[in-house]
Amino acid sequence: MTMDGDNSQPQAIADVLIVGGGSAGWMAATMLATALGPKTKVTLVESSAIGTVGVGEATIPPIKKFNRFCGIDERAFLAATNGTMKIGIEFENWGGRGEKYLHAFGNVGRELDGLVRLHHWWRMGQSAGLADYPAWEDLYLARPAANAMRFGLPGQPTGNPGDRLVHAYHFDAQLYAQFLRKISEQRGVAHVEGKIASVGRDGESGHVTHVVLDDGRELAADFFVDCTGFRSLLLGEAMEEPFEDWSRWLASDRALAVPSAPDERGIIPITRSIAHNVGWQWRIPLQNRIGNGHVYSSAFSTDEAAEERLLSGLDTPARDTPRLICFTTGRRKNAWSGNVVAIGLSAGFLEPLESTSLHLVQTGLERLVDFFPSRRIEPALRDRYNVLVEQEWTQIRDFIIAHYKVNQRGDSEFWRHCASMDVPDTLTELLELWEHQGRLTIDGGHLFQLGSWSQVLIGQNLLPKAVHSLTNRTSAEAAARDIRQIAASLRARAEGLPLHKDFLESYCAGF
Repeated sequence: MTMDGDNSQPQAIADVLIVGGGSAGWMAATMLATALGPKTKVTLVESSAIGTVGVGEATIPPIKKFNRFCGIDERAFLAATNGTMKIGIEFENWGGRGEKYLHAFGNVGRELDGLVRLHHWWRMGQSAGLADYPAWEDLYLARPAANAMRFGLPGQPTGNPGDRLVHAYHFDAQLYAQFLRKISEQRGVAHVEGKIASVGRDGESGHVTHVVLDDGRELAADFFVDCTGFRSLLLGEAMEEPFEDWSRWLASDRALAVPSAPDERGIIPITRSIAHNVGWQWRIPLQNRIGNGHVYSSAFSTDEAAEERLLSGLDTPARDTPRLICFTTGRRKNAWSGNVVAIGLSAGFLEPLESTSLHLVQTGLERLVDFFPSRRIEPALRDRYNVLVEQEWTQIRDFIIAHYKVNQRGDSEFWRHCASMDVPDTLTELLELWEHQGRLTIDGGHLFQLGSWSQVLIGQNLLPKAVHSLTNRTSAEAAARDIRQIAASLRARAEGLPLHKDFLESYCAGF
């Protein structure tokens, strides 16, 4: 292979410096140490005096891909992080007060045919007027399993993926970072304790050359990974990469977080998202506690009122005083500039409504491995990386905006603002096509596919006005009978699963 018409080989990157720890930093260290091998020195520098946000305790199923790549044993990981299984997110009060629905992972219990998607048949069956007609969420195994606080891993394959639970995890983010640190250091990652005082840059290329610690030590590298959180020390401050503010669509700019005692009734295998008159509250069940938080907008609520909402909405006694986190929703225009790639909060922030925080860390790292450069920092690799990052962030952004836009609350200024706000054209087109024909304009690369969108939109009462034209092959009554049979079979399947708490005690035993 030749470069630029000469006979030289591209000079490999010898040193990578990860600036910042926490979940993002140690995920980066683990993946890069695994992918790059011993010929590339990976160092992580962090300061114990700088706290981490620590709200990324809920995940989505692709994190299992990260664990497989890094050779992480699931049982050891759950035991080390007080982790639990997660099969979906329950949204309460989002469509209307007193209503709730589940955004479940995985496939519907069974498609009726290969021509028309099941939500069309479900919508058609509604018109039969049956009193006990199943809700759309009832056609996912996660609904009856969550109702009964049950979970089980797949046994013998049934041939129907809808009969199996698809899972992600809840875990303690600080324990997760400690767990990954041990793995990283076993694979040769060097750990440096210290606070960054300044950043050195090359006068000609503008690339970062080194960082200077507050005790005068200098750490040089060929390539830098910025995991410094909201500060974005390398990408935002040193490289002066501009920030795109998305708060005109996502008004929340505050979060309060507090742990509470575990629920003695058991461990429900779902994240709960409960809408308040301003913003929403999360509940994340771990083995030893519940993680709670309240996301809200300072334009519609004082911090004092938000703290009162959070504490009054806890299921179990608080174990600490709430911690305030301030943020602006949006992203750096480019996540890769020069020889710096930002991962996690240093690249941008989207509220954790759909548990995508650590997923965006993961996909940022996966792309970095895929496009890992030589010391020349090939522009084509950098530019393609930035295009894909922008695409993913904006697609997830639109999905989160949709939760706010599609509400029928009308009982507070905050929710009226959300329902009436203008949204990106890409989302407007999607919502119009869905409402009129029950179809979507999303491509195969979108993180959230038809099953996710349909659960949220139907769950929040944006029902398609028309169904697929090919449903005229049968009657509404026949479709309703099939829908009821699917729901009944899933309820029976869920009854045979162990209690989630019992499953964890058995599965994590010995670690």
